[in-house]
Amino acid sequence: MAPKDALAGGGAGGLLSACAAAIDKAVRGIGTDSMGAWTDQLREVAGAMSMLSVAGSPRFRVYEMDMGFGRPEKVDIVSVARTGAMAVAESWHGDGGVEVGVPLPPDYMERFRKCFADGIAGQHARRAEMID
Repeated sequence: MAPKDALAGGGAGGLLSACAAAIDKAVRGIGTDSMGAWTDQLREVAGAMSMLSVAGSPRFRVYEMDMGFGRPEKVDIVSVARTGAMAVAESWHGDGGVEVGVPLPPDYMERFRKCFADGIAGQHARRAEMID
């Protein structure tokens, strides 16, 4: 719902700010007459864009499973290539990290990498600001 130039020009911070504003607006409308209008807006936006689905979870602990062959070296959710979902699992190293897999055509992958890196950098910057 935000202007594209405001989101694009703001980098990760612009996207995060737009998301926070949308969530704030939605939460304020729960239980009020404006909730009907909000759900209509959501349907309109959802029809104009594709939704992101997620396959897996870090809580499944797939790297701890042993089916008699030892612990897996790599786990892939093959259905994501067909469905376009984002695959998520805990880190193989068991250090609390998260493994994320995104099936994109090669020409889109570089843009995704940049956007994802910007988002992570934005989160680190926000955390550093909170600590200072």
